[in-house]
Amino acid sequence: MHKTTYHYHDEHGNRLYSKIREMSDTDPRHKKFYWQSYKDGNVIYNSSGSRRVLYKLPEVLNAIQSSTPIYLVEGEKDCEKLCESDLVATTAPVTKQWEESFTKSLANADVILLYDNDKAGIQRKELICEKLYGNVQQLRVIDLLVEYRESHGLDITDWLAMGNTIESLKSLVEQAADYKPKKPEHGLHLISAHDILTLELPQREMIMSPFFPSQGLVLLVAKRGVGKTFVALGIAHAVSTGESFLEWHAPQPKRVLYVDGEMPASLMQERFKMITTMTNKQPQPDHLQIITPDLQTTTMPNLSKKEGRALIQGLMRDYDLLVLDNLSCLFRSGSENEAESWQEAQEFALNLRRQGKSILFVHHAGKSGTQRGTSKREDILDTVIILKRPDDYKAEEGARFEVHFDKTRHFAGNDARSFQAQLLRDVDGYRWDISEGQEEELIEKVSNLKQSGYTIKKIMEETELTKSQVETKILKGRARGLIKT
Repeated sequence: MHKTTYHYHDEHGNRLYSKIREMSDTDPRHKKFYWQSYKDGNVIYNSSGSRRVLYKLPEVLNAIQSSTPIYLVEGEKDCEKLCESDLVATTAPVTKQWEESFTKSLANADVILLYDNDKAGIQRKELICEKLYGNVQQLRVIDLLVEYRESHGLDITDWLAMGNTIESLKSLVEQAADYKPKKPEHGLHLISAHDILTLELPQREMIMSPFFPSQGLVLLVAKRGVGKTFVALGIAHAVSTGESFLEWHAPQPKRVLYVDGEMPASLMQERFKMITTMTNKQPQPDHLQIITPDLQTTTMPNLSKKEGRALIQGLMRDYDLLVLDNLSCLFRSGSENEAESWQEAQEFALNLRRQGKSILFVHHAGKSGTQRGTSKREDILDTVIILKRPDDYKAEEGARFEVHFDKTRHFAGNDARSFQAQLLRDVDGYRWDISEGQEEELIEKVSNLKQSGYTIKKIMEETELTKSQVETKILKGRARGLIKT
């Protein structure tokens, strides 16, 4: 193990603390750092309470007085390497921390920033540029054009070890332009593939697991009377309370704005009473707010119009999830079958998503059972849920439907399976009964028959399905791995 000690001094040359690096003799990537500070002649193995300063601060201040460029690098080792060639170099004690006092120390300096070409090094570069831009005499950033690595990236010491010279470095500095932050061109912000690898982006959490992520766009589709508003209200209530609904669960309460375009207020009240009795939990007053036509003193906003979208967008500052029930009532201009008529709605949705919001769109199904109108709606969506009546449905059964995931961008397998839901009433009140959907049962039955050697004709006789229905279920069975031959 090789040990190197780096001493930090204040502007008067008084030693404040030392940083010790221990590195493996066989693998330089294996290294560790620890601190020593000094009080009353005693060594303390940390730097707690010590004033943080730039490395080689006295040399830095002298260089500023003589207008000598200062090389700002990542790590004391690189500083010492450059100092061997009579250059002035400095670094901060901790890689990803930059204190205001460091900026003040460099206020009148000509700073040349060299960075390690790895994730941490590029993050450090962005941090320091943000802190120093406009606050130092001159700032230049030098790209050494070395290979990018996720960690243990190459630095100035590695660059010199490749055969490059100090004169080559000075030549790069002379050619470098002053640093300027990247500005969006024509309103568009550009980012390189190189830089996007290093961005620390927030992870998308689930607001309703497994199908609804934060910043998610989901479409719920069903024919009239199947139960799509009941499902939409159930999702809204679960998200606002952090509870479960059907097969799904909201990990924590979120704020929901429910915009209803057609439901009578009395019926909306009735539905919510049923939902709250099933969970015995009501959302906090600010966690679920409802806009419904009967309770307005003016007409409902037309979201096909800029003014209507701006009204809702302004309200969404206080909410996480927007439920729009339904598209036909709330987007009242243009043709459902024209992709162009959806364009403004899409931009509205993407703008809210950029702000961290999620949207549940509720829409009518066409004769085929899929969403009515242009398929362009599905381009930006994370999930499409279709509710369908089972083939053996009877009107007296009320809310009974199959739930199918028609698009699943970020989940699959058991999470994406179809299931059947039925609203039942017993002595304890209302409850949802969940079972495997008839469609899934038929796919499994047809697949088992096909796997057993039945012909399509025999399967038709056994299941009373048409030839087309049997062939479709065989294809689905193969896709699920139920049919091996």
